[in-house]
Order: sequence, then structure tokens, then C-alpha cells
Amino acid sequence: MYRTKYVLKNPSKKSGIGKITIEIYFSRDSKRERMYLPTGEEIHEKFWKNGIISKSYPQKEQLLRRLEDKHQEVKQQLYQWEKEIGYLTVDLIKTKLEEKPVQERDILTLFEEFMEVKKLTAKHKMVIKLTTIKNHLKIFLGRKKMYLVEYNQTFINKLTHYWEQKVGLQPNTIHKNFRFILLFMNYLRKEGLLENEFYKEFQYPRMVETNTIVLSKGEVVKLIQYVPKTNSESKVRDLFLVLIFTGLRFGDAVRIRKSWVRGEFLFINTQKTGEKVSIPIHPHLKEVLAKYEYDLIPLRISNQKFNDYVKGLCREAGITDQIEIVRYEKGVKKYLTFPKHQLIASHTGRRTFITNAILAGIPLPVIQKITGHRKLTTLQKYVEIADENKRTELEKLSNFFK
Repeated sequence: MYRTKYVLKNPSKKSGIGKITIEIYFSRDSKRERMYLPTGEEIHEKFWKNGIISKSYPQKEQLLRRLEDKHQEVKQQLYQWEKEIGYLTVDLIKTKLEEKPVQERDILTLFEEFMEVKKLTAKHKMVIKLTTIKNHLKIFLGRKKMYLVEYNQTFINKLTHYWEQKVGLQPNTIHKNFRFILLFMNYLRKEGLLENEFYKEFQYPRMVETNTIVLSKGEVVKLIQYVPKTNSESKVRDLFLVLIFTGLRFGDAVRIRKSWVRGEFLFINTQKTGEKVSIPIHPHLKEVLAKYEYDLIPLRISNQKFNDYVKGLCREAGITDQIEIVRYEKGVKKYLTFPKHQLIASHTGRRTFITNAILAGIPLPVIQKITGHRKLTTLQKYVEIADENKRTELEKLSNFFK
């Protein structure tokens, strides 16, 4: 005979957080035994009283639902084992728990199968990202084989801590990594390897606000007027100007060819989203394109090398104002100051195009048609950046009249 209930085990003296377990109490031939099975859930002891979660606990209903699913799973398994063996003891259950079905595949094996499927249709960048996540999971798990039943809030918290403390990833990168993991879990659900979408109810790291680096109109003029000292520097400058005056992503800009030009517009199917966009050819853009006879293959360079070279270019062009930015070091928010040229990369060109287009009064739907953004809300943050630039310029005007 046995009975089960929830028990909070080992609340930390420092944090007050304990692990929610399922206690199994056995009674057979005057022998009494207890064992505790993990649920993968944690809670502060102030929200827990005699197996009941306080009403003031945030997301109480979601937690109760997950616990009940786990509890039902445990009771069903106990029932099956009791039917098979005739009675249950702590030692018998421990033996059963150590048994892993031969056909059950661990999470890493499933993730590799998911990658093989994705390689058939996904873009190269996505495959690289998935490979990076897989390699991180290998190091994180070590020799341990992890199974789907072990995917819980504790796993999410520990993986977040690993990415934050050991790998040194920024919060938004961690957030994006978990989006890929959720894509993987959705795949398992569609393949029938998961009975429900329990994984969507866990708490995952959220996006945080970060600094968006853009060039002002004056800094763009500095780039245009700057006379490069070498042929290599000239190519980097020209490619950066193409990014600034088209708003294209780096991978699209280096593919520009003459057949894309019709009249005063560039027509392109973007690589990342497949969106068809048409871009008005600015006079400065036309000048650069004409220089290479509308074929930018001579400007091709890896994104990483471009990001290295463009910093030196902007330093030489005098784009060196001190900029304060927010960075996270092992999860701790810090305010750091850098010369602006050190923060510039290829995507700065696209951001500069969008911000200056907003400052010029071009409506967001028109900008969206040019940049190929699927959601108009994505452009909203650039409105805030443009407003900040306006304030900065007004401050200069105020100082002029002092």
C-alpha cells in the first residue's frame, strides 16, 4: 500500500527556494518507507504551506497544472509497476527508475535528428546556429544522457546559468537560443514524441533593452568625404555606404548585380526572409554602384572580416565620440563607455538607413516595404532612436543660443 503527496525539500537558507518533490509513502507488513521523486519545479518557501501553494504566488495555475501532470504520470507508473510486481518498495522503484527503455532516445540524439531534417530546408546560418547550440548542450550535459522527461524548469534555469556564467552570452542571445530549442520541442510534438506542449508553460529568459548604434547624418557625411588610404579601405568604405543607403542586410548587399537595377530602383529577393523589396537608388549609392559597374562581387568579404575593418575605417573617418552602452557580464548589468567606432558593425548600416529614413519623415509602412521587415512593430524601436536623435540636435541648438 502506498500514498503520494507534494513535499518541499531543502529550502536554501540563503535564497529560501526549495525543490518541490512527490513523496511516496509505503506501508507493508508493518514496514514504513518513504522516497521522494523530483518534479523539476522550485518555489520559495514563503509561498508553500503544507503542500499548498499560496494564492499570492505568480503563475500559480500554470505551476499547479505542471505538477498535476507530473503527479498523474507518477501515479500511473506506480500503478503499472504494482500490477506487474504485485507490491512496491523503495528498492523496487529505484531499480525500475534506473531502467531506460532501449528504444528511448536521449535529447542530444533527438536534437541531431532534428538538425538533419532542418538541413534539408533551413538556411546555412540557421544550421550553424543549431550546431553551436548542439555543441553547447554536449559540453553542458557532459557524459550524462538526458531524456525528455527531464526537460523541466530546473534544466532551463541551469542551462541559462551555463550560457550566462560559463559561455558569457548576452541575455538576448540566450533568449534566441531558447527560441531554437522551442522550435526543436515543437518538432518533437509534431512527430508524436511529446504528448502535449508542457514545455511552453515554463519560464524562459526574456529579451532586454540594448543600445542600438546608428550613424548620424553628420557621421555619414564624414564617411562620404573621407579619402581612403588604401584600395582595401576604399572597398570597405564603399560597401558600408551601400549598406547605409540601401538598408540591406550584409548578405544581400554583397550580392548586388546589374540585373537587379531597373530604372532608379534596385529589386531584390532578400535571403533571410524571401521578401521582395524595391529600393530607390540614392545619388551617393548610384555613384558607388557605377564605380563597380553595378556588380559588387569585387567587394565580397566575410562578415567577420568586414566588422573588423569597418571599425578602423570609422576611426580614421573621425567617428570616435564616446558612447555609453549596457552590457551584461555573467548576468550583471553594467554601463560601459567606448569610442563609437569600436561598436560599429555591418548591421549598423541597416540601422542607420532606417533611423535616418524616419528622421526624414518617411512613413513606417514605406520603410517596411524597402527593408523587408515582416512586422511593422519591429521598426517601432527605431522611432524611439530617431526621437532621441532629435532631442540631441535640439540640445545643440539650445547651446548655440546661450
